[in-house]
Amino acid sequence: MSVATALIFVCMTTLVIDVLLLISWLFGQQEVESTGPGVWPTVSILVAARNEAPNIIRCLDSLTRLEYPADKLEILIGDDASEDDTCQIAVDFARNNTRIKVLPIKEKLGNARGKANVLARLAKEATGDLYFITDADVSVPPGWIKGMLRGARPGVGIVTGLTGVADNKMQHIDWLFALGMVKVITDLKYPVTTMGNNMYVTKEAYQSVGGYETIPFSITEDFELFKQVRKEGYDVVQLYNNNVLAWSKGVKGFFNLLNQRKRWMHGAVQLPWPIVSLLTFQAFYFPAVLSLLFLDPYLATAIFVVKVLVQDCFIVLLHRRLKIRIAYGALLLYEFYSLILSLLSSIFFLIPVKIMWKGRKY
Repeated sequence: MSVATALIFVCMTTLVIDVLLLISWLFGQQEVESTGPGVWPTVSILVAARNEAPNIIRCLDSLTRLEYPADKLEILIGDDASEDDTCQIAVDFARNNTRIKVLPIKEKLGNARGKANVLARLAKEATGDLYFITDADVSVPPGWIKGMLRGARPGVGIVTGLTGVADNKMQHIDWLFALGMVKVITDLKYPVTTMGNNMYVTKEAYQSVGGYETIPFSITEDFELFKQVRKEGYDVVQLYNNNVLAWSKGVKGFFNLLNQRKRWMHGAVQLPWPIVSLLTFQAFYFPAVLSLLFLDPYLATAIFVVKVLVQDCFIVLLHRRLKIRIAYGALLLYEFYSLILSLLSSIFFLIPVKIMWKGRKY
């Protein structure tokens, strides 16, 4: 196989993947939901917080506005040795909100470290039948719990919501694009992951794997929990609608963004081989199309333009489902953002340096 043929194969395969994603979104089974439980279950919301002083009030305020029976809900905040005023801010806020309990987490539990350790400790304190998990920089909608419960049905262990990025347009498009792909693949009965800032796991499923203190430690703790719950035979549901749309804060600083991507890629390489193969083609697309540009500029340009159109149609439909307007100029800018981030993330992933996250090395 010649170099040109190999490059064309990579580019065309990636294009076909995008076309299939678009077709699946247009004609596939999109949002199968139950009507929700007849009796509202007891819910424990678990939030791991570290160095989130600028954001935690926003998170806590959204949690107090949840439309859910007060006697069925508890909110547990675990402070993960914050180096700022996160814990004190949360404690002060909780004084006027009896449903909120703030716990400084100091001791290590089993295999768990970092966020996983905080969640393990909070789960020990939780009294609910469902463990809702979000992050301290996330604002959830008032109908979040009831919206997520529409994904409940017998045999389901994890339900995943949807998270956008409130203050960074490029990161927001990138997140929704990725979550749209996850939604399509999950609807095809190949669930691939969950998302640790907008999910719930049933108490039964969580305890069946022994909790975070028992499962292997991973810097992508949500993905590790997902894997273990799937091994126990539980199903996973991915929702995609406004009722479960939460808003996170964007990652500040390009180096931090690369570290976030490296964390995610560590989880991605553990996916089933068909999914890893698809992601590999996606990762090699930009190097391939740029290389092909020197060998056959007309073909490379044609492939690039068609792929952009197909991908942009998919992204527009993802936003339309959520009734979010998106500027076409942002879509064009996203192509360049994606190109640069994809190339640099791949290089950074291969560099043998530890991941820096929340002031810690992993």
